Amino acid sequence: MNKDLTQGSVIQKIVQLALPIIGTSFMQLAYSFTDMLWVGRLGSNAVAAIGTSGFFLHLGWALVSIVLVGCGISVSQAIGKKKEKKARYLSVNALVGVLSITAFYILIIQVGYKYFIGFFDLNRQEAVQMAYSYLRWSSVGLFFLFISRLFSGVSNARGDSKLPFKIASIGIVVNIVLDPVLIFVLDFGVTGAAWATIIAQMLVAIIYWNKRSQAFFGEYSSWIFALLPIRKMIRLGFPPSTQYIIFSLVAIVMGKIVSGFGSDAIAAQKIGLQIESITFMTIGGINGAILSFTGQNFGARQYKRVRQGFNAGIKVAIGFGGLMTAVFLVFPDVMVQWFVRDSATVAIGAGYLRIVGLSQIFMCVDMISTGVINGMGKTRLPASSNIIMILIRIPLALWLSRSDMFGVNGIWVAILISSMLRGLINASIYLYLKPRLLPVDANHQSNTLNAKL
Repeated sequence: MNKDLTQGSVIQKIVQLALPIIGTSFMQLAYSFTDMLWVGRLGSNAVAAIGTSGFFLHLGWALVSIVLVGCGISVSQAIGKKKEKKARYLSVNALVGVLSITAFYILIIQVGYKYFIGFFDLNRQEAVQMAYSYLRWSSVGLFFLFISRLFSGVSNARGDSKLPFKIASIGIVVNIVLDPVLIFVLDFGVTGAAWATIIAQMLVAIIYWNKRSQAFFGEYSSWIFALLPIRKMIRLGFPPSTQYIIFSLVAIVMGKIVSGFGSDAIAAQKIGLQIESITFMTIGGINGAILSFTGQNFGARQYKRVRQGFNAGIKVAIGFGGLMTAVFLVFPDVMVQWFVRDSATVAIGAGYLRIVGLSQIFMCVDMISTGVINGMGKTRLPASSNIIMILIRIPLALWLSRSDMFGVNGIWVAILISSMLRGLINASIYLYLKPRLLPVDANHQSNTLNAKL
C-alpha cells in the first residue's frame, strides 16, 4: 500500500505517482464538466446559476483544505520516516477536522443561501431560482466529496495514487449516466445535475471507506482523538489554505464585478474557468506528486532527489503550459461552443481564453514551485506571495474593466497579470530556499533558516 519514493529513478517515481493523480483530478473535473455540458443545453441562465453557486462550493473546499493540506504533508513526512502508527494517528484526527468543518459550512449555506446568491444581483428570476436550488443541494454533497478528498490525499501521501483514480472513475461513470436522466428525462433541470453528483460522490465515499478505512486509520478501537494533531495540521496547512480561502473570496468579488456586465458574462466566465481547469487539473496532479515526493525525500534527507524532482517538474510545466497556451489562442470559440451556442456568451468566453491563455506557463511554474516548497514544510512564503498576487486582482479588475479601458476583458487581463507574477515570484522563492534547505552535503542542515522561517 505504501510506496517508497526515496529510492529509484526520480522521473519514474514522479510520473508513476503523478499519472493516476492527474487521472483522478480529471475524474473530479469531469463531474462539473459533465454537468456543464448537459446544463448548457438549458441555456445561459442555467449556466450562470451553476457559476454563481460554484463560487461558494469552492469556498467550502478552501476551508476544508486547511486540514487536508496539513494532513497530506504530515502523513507523507511520517511515511518517509517509517512511522506508520503516527501516520494513522494523524489521519484519524484529520477525519475529525474535515467532518467538523464540513458540517458547519453546510449549515451556513442552508441558512444563508439566498443572501449568497443575492450578492450577485443576477436580475433574472429564473437564474436566481435555479441557483438557489443548485447551491442548497450541491452543498449536501460536500460531505461525501470531502471525505473522498481526505482518503485520496492520504493515499497519495503514502505513494499510492492508483486507487484514487480507480475509485474516482466509478463515480464519474455514475454521474455521466445519471446527468441526462435526472436533468432531461425526469425533467429536474439544474437540481437533477446536483442530485446526480451527490449520488456519485456518496458511492465514491462508501467505496473508499470499505477499502481503506482500516488501513489508513487503523482499528476503530485504536482511534485516539486529540486537539494537538489537528492544531498542528491546521498550523501547517493554514498558510497554503489561506491563499485558497482568499482566492475563493476574491473570486466571489470578481464574480460580482463580472455580473455588472450581465448574466452572459457570468456564464462565459464559468465556461472559461471550466476549460482552463484542463491545465489546472493536469499540473495539479503533478503538484500533488511533487508534494508527496518532496515530503518523503525531505523527511529522509534525500536532498539531491528533491532538487532533481523540482527540475523535472519545471520542464513538464513549461512544455505543458506552452501547449495549452497555443490551444487557447487557436481554438477559443470552438471550446466555448462545447457548452453554449449563444453568440454573446461565446464571444465573451473566447476573449477570456485568449487573454488568460497567455498565463498558462506561469501558472504551471507556480504550482510546481509551490508543491516543492510545501513538501519541505515551508508553506508560509509561497502562501504570502500568492495571497498578495490574488488580492491585487480586485483593484486591477476595477480599473482595467472601466468603459474607457478594456471593459469585461479588463477583468481577464487582471487575472493574467497576477498569474504571471505568481509564477515568477514562487520560482524565485524556491531558488532562495534551495541552498539553505537542500544542501549538497546530505548530512548538513541549515538550522538558522529553519529558525527564521
